[in-house]
Amino acid sequence: MIKRMTVGNVRVTFTIAHITKVVGVNSKLDDDRHILMWDFDNTPLSEVKEALRRVQSRFLLSDIYILRSSEPSNYIAYCFTASDWRRVVEIIAQTEYIDWNFFKYGVYRGRFTLRVSAKNGNIPKLVTRLEGLSLPDCEPPDLHSWVRYETLKGG
Repeated sequence: MIKRMTVGNVRVTFTIAHITKVVGVNSKLDDDRHILMWDFDNTPLSEVKEALRRVQSRFLLSDIYILRSSEPSNYIAYCFTASDWRRVVEIIAQTEYIDWNFFKYGVYRGRFTLRVSAKNGNIPKLVTRLEGLSLPDCEPPDLHSWVRYETLKGG
């Protein structure tokens, strides 16, 4: 429920929503480079794979790991090719079907974040790996930036 009230030239908004607390990992590495992360909502796996294959080929990326974040067709993906922030933004922006809220908030915050814990009973599960065209620059243990946050329970 959202209630809005305007007082003069100021709008006051009250929101009541069910939330859940989750854990996420950030894209930023200790050396100020970032790994690549993607979020796709309501997109069939075949389209996710094709979109990621296109950017993988264009930018000569290492393996891309695709996980189902919730049924039936929400996916996230990771690639351990580390790049500077501008390059990461460029690559993600050129990816078809990307969740634009994920992209917008990531650019605004200066890092991308993907959920790794359960939400509504859904834990991200690996569904496939796209073989890379180069070797990775880092590994999962190199990710040291984790965050606890609240998100809408049903969303």
